[in-house]
Amino acid sequence: MKRNLKLMYLIAFLQGLVFYGPVSLIYRTQRGLSISEFFFLEFILLFIIVLTEIPWGYFADKYGYKKTLTISYIIFFLARFSLLFCNTFMGFLFQTILTAIGVSGTSGCDIAFLYKSCNSEESEKVFGRYRAFNSLAFFISSITSFFFINISIESAIVATVVACGLSIITICFTKDVEIEISNNKNESIIKDSFKNIKNVKLMFIFVISTAIISEISYGISVNLGQLHFESIGVDIRFLGYITALSELLAMLSFKTHVISKKFGQVKTLKTMVSMMLLCVLILVFTKNIFISIIAVCSLSGLISMISPIVLDIKNKSISKNRATILSVYSMIGSLFSAFINIVIGFCADIYLKYAFLACFIIMAIGVFGVYLYMKKDRIYKKNVEDLG
Repeated sequence: MKRNLKLMYLIAFLQGLVFYGPVSLIYRTQRGLSISEFFFLEFILLFIIVLTEIPWGYFADKYGYKKTLTISYIIFFLARFSLLFCNTFMGFLFQTILTAIGVSGTSGCDIAFLYKSCNSEESEKVFGRYRAFNSLAFFISSITSFFFINISIESAIVATVVACGLSIITICFTKDVEIEISNNKNESIIKDSFKNIKNVKLMFIFVISTAIISEISYGISVNLGQLHFESIGVDIRFLGYITALSELLAMLSFKTHVISKKFGQVKTLKTMVSMMLLCVLILVFTKNIFISIIAVCSLSGLISMISPIVLDIKNKSISKNRATILSVYSMIGSLFSAFINIVIGFCADIYLKYAFLACFIIMAIGVFGVYLYMKKDRIYKKNVEDLG
């Protein structure tokens, strides 16, 4: 199974080679999309993910994780390739639909595949490495994007498509893993799965809260950050270097398990989400390039660092139908994220500062949810121990 892990790390690296990433929003606006249309497409993307998450999860639990990932990577490849030909809203809509189907197919399935390919006690370390390899690739592609963008943004997309195609080849060399499945009929599989989750309502609070934090961090680091830097006078050709610095910090997720082991998951997670909220607050008021870079890069690094902890908590709550339940978690998160994008897009079209203010308020709700989960979970575990 170590071979599986190495190949999945390679796939994470290849999937992270997004050479057009630092100017992805600017590329779309140059081709006629407005900011509100872009965020509306983000809403559509997440809405489709919501609709397809559970069917994909069920498919993965029935037919295998490897087959599901292979199909998903092929669809994702087609989505990246189609981006070259998008010139209208309808073209970008088609590309968004393909992306959503590909993303929902891999979502949960790749994590379940990793979890079953390693010792459960090492899962946090494995998730950290998986994220770190993805960040390393995005770091490299962000630096080299300067050279591609100097030629054309289209050349950066072509290089991304090639890397995406290589990930399809790589997944073919993995070995499928054993799947824990329910003996119940198909229609009761989800209901049966959630019977095996400890304190379901509390887990949903955690899933929703971390999804909110993740979506706001992504929205700022990848999308609003581009507009912010452009508005304060940064040349778009140099956005790649800022993104590279963000991903350099994101690679610290490789060592999240060390910090978590030393200070504990609770203290580590609480501290990091609080720091992320502070970064968003800074971006509401600052127009200083140096401070903006620190805030955006820190936000990107911190969301990557909490990812292994979040994934570990989610996986340890599941005993059966892992891909299905992880897909449900993702679906719930995507549902909230979809509406967040509508709010942010509307605010950004009025005034960019309003968008950052909305991000701060929404993330504050997410941070409160994480604190609430940690408090209630500690009480729940204590009660279980007392009963035992």
